[in-house]
Amino acid sequence: MSERMECMCLDCGISHYIPVTDLTIETHPDFDYPVVSNIFCTKCGGMMFIVGKEGDQPFYVTEYPDKNR
Repeated sequence: MSERMECMCLDCGISHYIPVTDLTIETHPDFDYPVVSNIFCTKCGGMMFIVGKEGDQPFYVTEYPDKNR
């Protein structure tokens, strides 16, 4: 079984779990997370970024852009 990564859409926020072997990843100096360059969101077609390994959810936290929530 291949390791999967959680990839989150930059447009709609939905998460996808994709095998590492299927991903092509790029880094951008103005963005903190690696961006997936070969697969797009199946819901809206948006670009996705790597959040973390599947199953590691308790070990990372994402923040809302609006801290007043």
